[in-house]
Amino acid sequence: MKKKITAVIIARKNSTRLPNKMYRKINGKSLIEIKINHLLKTKVDEIAVGSDDIKLEKICKKYKNKRIKFYLRPDYYCDEKVASANETIINMLSYIKSDIILWCYPTNPFTTNKHYSEALNLYLKNLKRGYDGLYSVTKTLNYFWGTNKKPINHNPLEKRHTRLSEGKIPYLYVDNGAIFIRDHKSMLKDGRHWSKKGFMYIMDEKSGWDINFTWDLEAAKLRSFKYKKF
Repeated sequence: MKKKITAVIIARKNSTRLPNKMYRKINGKSLIEIKINHLLKTKVDEIAVGSDDIKLEKICKKYKNKRIKFYLRPDYYCDEKVASANETIINMLSYIKSDIILWCYPTNPFTTNKHYSEALNLYLKNLKRGYDGLYSVTKTLNYFWGTNKKPINHNPLEKRHTRLSEGKIPYLYVDNGAIFIRDHKSMLKDGRHWSKKGFMYIMDEKSGWDINFTWDLEAAKLRSFKYKKF
């Protein structure tokens, strides 16, 4: 029997770091619309949009697509100052009946339908290999230091300085928040994006771009000429 796949998007009315974040625009389209458009190009069975902002329901309805469903969520679960991330996830998933959850955020405008489709295929394929989830990361290369002010992936006191271009400094991976995939039952139970045996889906820095501040948004606008068809 084919498993039902639901893509989940949540967006808060009162974003703190970047006010009205989901309505900020790139090439004339808001971040929330960009994300919905990306997901409509995938084969997910349902796109569940949850928010405490009733205005978002109008945006969802204008698509006239039965796959898009809006859920008005209680203020408590949309306030990060009072509700934990686990509570937020569990609350949103309580509205949904599905087998597999593809959790994504509108703040990754360059994570497209191609990435979601590839990630879903990898998730389904890797279930047979013992993995029980998938999460996306950005592959990044630099000279990294820990909070203890000690180097993580390089030796700053080496006799001959090693350039990044030499290929001897190891890459590190940063969780970009673009894609999380788990089975609905497990995710609903513990309210976590990550599973015990998750598969790392590696993305480049541009595709995994995460917008949280004004400068993030402005930088994204500058490079968006390559993505005019959001």
